[in-house]
Formats: sequence, structure tokens, C-alpha cells
Amino acid sequence: MRIAHISILEFRGIKSLEWSPSPNVNCLIGPGDSCKTTVLDAIEIGLNPRFGFSGSDPDLFGCDPASKPEICLTLVQLPEELIVEHRYGLFLRGWSDADRKINDERAEGDILALTVKASLDPDTLEWRWEIFNERLEGEPPRFGFKDAKLTAPNRLGEYADRHLTWGRSSALGRLEKGPNASELLATSVRQAKTSFAAGDRTSFDDVVKLTEKVGADFMVPKSASYEAQLDIHSGMLASGAVSLHDGGLPLRTLGSGSSRLMVAGLQNSGPTENIMLVDELEFGLEPHRILRLLRYLRSGFPQDGDAPPIVHQTFLTTHSPVVVCELDVAELFCVRKNAGSIAVKCARPEEGKEDTAQRHIRSSPHAFLAPRLLIGEGRTEVGFWRGLDDLWCNEGKESFAYQGAVAIDGGGNDNAVKLGLHMQNLGYRCFVLLDSDVEVSAGTKHALKEIGAQVSEWLDNCDIERRVFLDVPWATVTAIVNYAIEVVGEGKVLNNLHLAAPEGPGIDRAALNALVDTEDNRKRLATAATLKVEKKPGIKEDRSWFKDMTRGEQLGTIVFGCLKDIPETPLAKTINEVRQWIDA
Repeated sequence: MRIAHISILEFRGIKSLEWSPSPNVNCLIGPGDSCKTTVLDAIEIGLNPRFGFSGSDPDLFGCDPASKPEICLTLVQLPEELIVEHRYGLFLRGWSDADRKINDERAEGDILALTVKASLDPDTLEWRWEIFNERLEGEPPRFGFKDAKLTAPNRLGEYADRHLTWGRSSALGRLEKGPNASELLATSVRQAKTSFAAGDRTSFDDVVKLTEKVGADFMVPKSASYEAQLDIHSGMLASGAVSLHDGGLPLRTLGSGSSRLMVAGLQNSGPTENIMLVDELEFGLEPHRILRLLRYLRSGFPQDGDAPPIVHQTFLTTHSPVVVCELDVAELFCVRKNAGSIAVKCARPEEGKEDTAQRHIRSSPHAFLAPRLLIGEGRTEVGFWRGLDDLWCNEGKESFAYQGAVAIDGGGNDNAVKLGLHMQNLGYRCFVLLDSDVEVSAGTKHALKEIGAQVSEWLDNCDIERRVFLDVPWATVTAIVNYAIEVVGEGKVLNNLHLAAPEGPGIDRAALNALVDTEDNRKRLATAATLKVEKKPGIKEDRSWFKDMTRGEQLGTIVFGCLKDIPETPLAKTINEVRQWIDA
């Protein structure tokens, strides 16, 4: 069984949501308070009818008593017990996987589907479960509580220890087989009470006598004398008094991560497909165990013999780059909220561009977890903005992180543009900063702006290093060159300067120190700082000084000190443009 379509109206922070999830893994990513966990809660409520289960005012959209929460879940690949005529066979609909569409009257090629609707009465705050289709007239049939065992999803939350006991809704309780479990529990209760009654109970005597006196004072009827007895009823045992032990140690005392791994395995070990809900998958798990759990959830549970493994439909949330990096682009779903309207978009782009999108996920998984992206051409720029960000914070400005922005490496102009287009279409806000020494078509830049991205360039056929050398005061140029000597060595700096002007005389440290502020000297230093030397036809050796995030960060720190002195330069104007976007 799996969910083919989800419709949620006026439930908690969701005013409306329509989504057709994937049959396997659905990882919801998005900013905090975008209702990712609420989607999981809605699925759990919708497929788990419970007698007398009531809601509360926070379940109403905006806590408004006029709202009417509804959760409609359309199920396919249904258990046989649900589709027979005397159950829900007369109320089935059709689902088209190709069109991602529900057909109330089944069309050719449609899959059998059943829509379960859970609605909350805002007056009584009681949930009601019923079968929904558009053909129904009059009172719709109720979705029975006894069907919960067939449809209720497995929920793996922060605390998994309860699933390692034989509770009513625990994983062990669902897997329990055999008719004698209740008899065994009842016998255990009687034996425990007999053993307690045979022991020394004198320590309770004073409290017993006081209680008898208070009862007599208030004329509480009494049929015999009071005494301390062990009071265990079957409900207590069924709620967790019996648990798995490792020797004498209950497994519920395992660490959070180990408990979650154990429970995930138990919940998915049944013989039929089910639905798995995992909130904050990374909770309590180291990266290598995150990968183990993910691969387990994706590959399915092995069956006996030659039967293929059973792959369950999984809904999970995460804020971990490790999880994002491990998943396929088709398994990631970006959640965005706009005045209560929730949009869920698959990170998989149109046909033919999956490989590009997958590279983005592998190289910059953290980018998918931030709402705003400053996309630069390379590593130097990422470090440069990190250095400026730290110093801006020291001046009292809000950090990039506080504003929900992160600087990332676009991997060259061409890839930066592709990444900007992809992420902006998924609902991220993007600023794409390009080098102007590598041409990007006006049409491509226009396409970025058309979908709401901001685009800028380092002016005058420049990358960031060249723009810095052309615009900063000469004293700052000298400081940058001294830093380059410190990190790459004097020999490499001098050799690059010679290669940058091979027709001129060689240069030594004394000549370097004697350089004066001219446009030609600035251009020579800029060329040396970004030099690539062709060693073989078509193969270039990168000899640049600052193509590293740490060095780019120090470059930003050095440049920051002079920005107030060069406000009209292209460098300062572009930096201010980025800062204004960050603060917007």
C-alpha cells in the first residue's frame, strides 16, 4: 500500500496543499516552520483512525474556529481486505500514475484507489474518518477503527524506546503473533499480586490506618479493612510492562541512535508494504549510521527465497547535509510556504538535466537547506564572502546565517547559471554573481532575472581577484601580495609574476618591493594571482594564489579594511549590492 495523492486543507499551519508523492523515498527539505513535520502528522492522523481521538485549537488553521481541517489521502496498491465489496469495494476510484491524477470513474489503465478523508469538527474538536469520492450521495461510509492495523503508518520519532516494548501501537505489538500472549500476561499479573501479598507489608501500615481514618471521617463506605495490594491491570502490561531485554538490560535503555535503528528495522520487517514516517532522520545518528539507515530504507527488507525485497513508501524530514548528499535528486522535495499555501516540488529537474542537478546535490548539499543562496563562480568567492561576513558581524550587522543566506561555489560561470536557474525554480531566492572574463549569454542572464533571481557581474572583463587588484589602494595590494608570499611561497609568487610578463626582465624580491602603483603593475599582479599554465595541449596547471576557501576568506578580511576608502569603485559597488540583497 502507498499514498498516491495528498490533499490537506486548513490543518495547523497549512491552508492548502496538493501533492503527489513518489512511491518510495520522499525527503522533505525546507526552512523552519514550512510545515514539513505537519505533513507527516497529517499522514499519521489520516491513516490511523482512533476511537475518541480529539484535536485542539492549534489544529485549526490560524487557531480560527471557522476553519474546517480536512486531510484526504488517496491510497493505491490496497490490501485485499479493503477492496472487497462488503468493505470499500463500491467506493473505489482510479489513479493514473502517468498523469498524476485521480479519476472518480476509473479510466483504462488506472490503478484501483481509495480516498480516506479525516476531518476535524471545529465545534467539538473531534476527528471523523470516512471514505470520500465525488459519486457519494448522502452520508459517506465511515472508515473503521479496525482498519487502522492495515493502514496506520509506522512513525519513527525522536524517542523510539516505546517500540521496544509490547505496547498497543508499538512495533513489537504489531508484529506479535500467537493467541496465548494475553493469557500469559493475565497469569503474570496474578502471580505478581500473590507474591506481593505474601511479602512483608508492614511499612505501609501507618499510611493505611491514616487513610481508613480519613475515609471514616468523610463517611466513605468500606466493605472490609484497607490493605496495600499490588494493582496491575492488563492495560499497564499492554502499554509496555513487557519489553525486550539484552540479558538483564532492557533494550529501551539503548542510546537514541541505536534505538531508532533497531525500531526502523522492526517496523519494516513485516511481509507487506507499509508507510514509514521519519521526522529528523539524523537525530542521534553519526554520518555513517545515517547512511546505513537510508540505504536500508531505500533498498527494502529482504524476503525468504527468491521473493524480491519489500520496499516501503517513506516520508522523512531532515536538516542534515549528510542526508541530502546521500539521496537521489528524485527523492528530495523542497517545501515552501506562502501565506499558508504549501508548495512541494521535487528537486529533479526536467528530462535531460538530472545529472547536473545531482552534481549540485553532491557538491553543495548545504545549499538545499538554506532559503537564500549567494552563488559565486568558485571557492575564492565563497571564502571572500565568509571573511566579509565575519567582519560585518563585528560591526553589528546581521550575519548571512541570521538572514538565511549561504554563499556557495557555483563551479564556474556556466554551472553557476545552471544552479541558479534550478534553485530559483525550486523556490529558493538566488543572487548569482558571475565573472565577466567568461562570457555568459544575455539570454541566459535574462532567463535568470525573469524567474526572480538577482544577477550581477564583476565589471570590465574581471574575476574577483582581478577586480580586487584593480580597485583597492596600493597599500592593500602590498598586503595581499605579502599574504600570497606567506601561503604559496616567494618562489611561486615571483615565478608567476615573470610568467605574467615573460617579455620583460625577470623579477626578484627587491624588484617586487619596488613596484609602484601603475595600471600595468596592477594588471600584472592580477594575472599572476590567477595564472594557469599550459603544460600539455589542452591541459592547464592552476598556479593561482587564492583558489581556496581559507585563502579567499583572508583575502576578504584584507579587503574589508579599505572598503570605506573606495566607495565609488566597481568592487565596492558590487559588494554593497550583495550586502543590500542580504539585508533585504
